[in-house]
Amino acid sequence: MESTELNQTSISIVILSDNSSAAHHLEQELKRIDHSISWEIQFADFTAVHSVHADFVLMEITNDSNIQFFIQATDYLKNEAKIPHVITIVEGRDAINQVSKLAALFYSDEFLYAPYEIEDLSKIIKTHAVSLIISNQMSGANGSGSGGTRKTLGKILVENGIITTGQLDRALDHQQKKKGLLGEILVDLQIIDEEQKVHFLGSQLNIPVASPRQYALADMNVVALIPEHIARQHTCLALKKKNDEVMVVMTDAQNLLLLDTLRDTIGFNITPCLGTVKDITTSIERFYNDISSQKDASMLMADMDDSLEFVKDEEEQVNVEDIKNQGAEVGIVKLMNILVGNAVRDKASDIHIEPMDKELIVRYRIDGDLRKVMSPPKKSHGAILTRLKILSNLDIAEHRLPQDGRMIVKFGNREVDIRVSILPTIFGEKAVLRVLDKDAFEKSMQNLGFTGYEEKIFDTQIHKPYGMIIVTGPTGSGKSTTLYSAVQAIRSVKKNIITVEDPVEFHMDKVTQVHVNTRIGLTFAAALRSILRQDPDVILIGEIRDAETADIAIKMALTGHLVFSTLHTNDAASSIARFVDIGVTPLLLGSSLNLIVAQRLLRTICTNCRVSYEAEPELLESMNLDPSVPKTFYRGEGCVICNGSGYKGRKGVFELLPVSREIRSLILKNATTVQIQDQAEKEGMKTLRQSAIEMAIAGFTTVEEVLAATMEI
Repeated sequence: MESTELNQTSISIVILSDNSSAAHHLEQELKRIDHSISWEIQFADFTAVHSVHADFVLMEITNDSNIQFFIQATDYLKNEAKIPHVITIVEGRDAINQVSKLAALFYSDEFLYAPYEIEDLSKIIKTHAVSLIISNQMSGANGSGSGGTRKTLGKILVENGIITTGQLDRALDHQQKKKGLLGEILVDLQIIDEEQKVHFLGSQLNIPVASPRQYALADMNVVALIPEHIARQHTCLALKKKNDEVMVVMTDAQNLLLLDTLRDTIGFNITPCLGTVKDITTSIERFYNDISSQKDASMLMADMDDSLEFVKDEEEQVNVEDIKNQGAEVGIVKLMNILVGNAVRDKASDIHIEPMDKELIVRYRIDGDLRKVMSPPKKSHGAILTRLKILSNLDIAEHRLPQDGRMIVKFGNREVDIRVSILPTIFGEKAVLRVLDKDAFEKSMQNLGFTGYEEKIFDTQIHKPYGMIIVTGPTGSGKSTTLYSAVQAIRSVKKNIITVEDPVEFHMDKVTQVHVNTRIGLTFAAALRSILRQDPDVILIGEIRDAETADIAIKMALTGHLVFSTLHTNDAASSIARFVDIGVTPLLLGSSLNLIVAQRLLRTICTNCRVSYEAEPELLESMNLDPSVPKTFYRGEGCVICNGSGYKGRKGVFELLPVSREIRSLILKNATTVQIQDQAEKEGMKTLRQSAIEMAIAGFTTVEEVLAATMEI
């Protein structure tokens, strides 16, 4: 890049750290950045944090740092010391894990996670430094008696190495032809990005830029001050209210008509701040959907008759028909549709309705993590649980014992199956609803996450005429999805396919599905004995839980049937020991098994905030990788789209153990799990850990997720 010597006072930077070696390393990194900006670098620790005065503070957090001290430091530096820019740099795996979870508590303007490229550090530092220079230049040019001349934005960006003279000339030519602000033109020409433009424009206009913390902690009641149609039309969002001032983030803070409209609409003075289109629109989507749900729930609950609480005290005198009628009158059906509808919209796998001492909390499990979404009035708890029990055919008068049921909720032509589990607690009954959305369910093998090699093995095995295929893994690891995909792949008019499930999760055309009902004696074993008289070709057993079911399943596999089922073990090789443990003889087991699949679901990195880094040798060594060969991994920095988590969605990772002649021989000899595992690896099997590492290297997931979800045998 072209640059000229800057005729500005130097930028003062304080490196705040509790690790002197890390701080000096950071100093060396700063000196590698473009010298068009002159730095004055000082060091400080926490004993001197209250005497820090600088243009920049770079906070260095390591594995040994006290995170709470740093959170408090950012609060002081931004809100009391008024430091213009506070940037937090995080070193070490443990520190990264902690900071990423607590990022919303920091008052930092930016986060940078090590190891990072010098270009990443350079971009962050120079963007904020040039923003500060622009701000100083503007205030100097406006000050009385300064005698200075106000430089254009383009000239400042050239002088500080953000753009070249040639790029500026091209942007100015484009501006003359199409008109518009220079910042917008530079973004359109992809010379700078929108985030840089927002910072430069904010400094030019002396308007703050909304921080990630402000988006994350926006008050839903404040957001609701601006009607949704206005927020969407003008790309703006209310973030915070103080006295008669409301801070509103927008893309065009110079739009006086919008400022007047907002002031007249909400009745408060408007304090504008700037944000990117992507951050604002994503927050609008998230907040206004939750506002709509909360509003509907509040309206429903406001009309509720407190007399519904008599169910708790006079449960023996409860009249079921009266409860049903009252539930319909107060709109509990609509409230349940809100809870389930939002869960389906957010692709949640579970809904948790949890009574606490003084409140009722609703949480969704999204991408494997729980997130609080609503807090209906506590008095609605009894009515919600009663409605749940009625819909799932449970005993509404029973409050002391756990209950399990199933219900179906329809939204127009869309049908959602829900498993209901109710558990008595000290504050009342807790309900957990497992959401089984048929429309969102992918039953294609191409969507499972198999590599090409794994898909070839799986496809070959499921097209065999007989034998057993077992899918293993913990609850919620996607076993049923894999089995359904296999059935879809082999389904044809020439095959009679029957499933036995508890419950039937998704209906499939041209497949006979049986729902187990243990209360009337229809167990897995009972259903399987009858199925043999139904002339089946392929049988899917939801789960092998006992010796009787296992015995029937294996005999089916030995008598010309193809059998699919699931088992709860940690890895593929352990499934053999599990079968032997429940009473299956090695002779029958070795003769019937075709394939064992172990699987997990790993959270995938948010593509909007994904960044790469070079792994440290110690990390590579801990993963049994050659530390002398550099490896690039990826992580999500956290953004508005992923709600600061750095993850969006999940993807399957698999361990496929085809039962070869050698493996069968080991099973017959009653070999140990380790011996079977070693032989399978000799034959080319990739373990869950190895497959997950490959997924991390490919950029789909993080090292932290790999280590948390898999283990090395």
